[in-house]
Amino acid sequence: MLGVTLPVAKLEDVLEGKIWAVLDPARRASKRQKDLVDISRILEKYSHLRPAVPEEILARLL
Repeated sequence: MLGVTLPVAKLEDVLEGKIWAVLDPARRASKRQKDLVDISRILEKYSHLRPAVPEEILARLL
């Protein structure tokens, strides 16, 4: 950006963080719902990442 190199998280790392967030029982329910939506959006665009998502989360998405 404007000649400055910025590090960017890999999509797989973002997905992993979202999975951790959804599975964290200490996280607020409203935040976990947002993370579920984010996972759903990622999988809509990048379906090849579906095997990285635990079945218990996939069941909540469908």
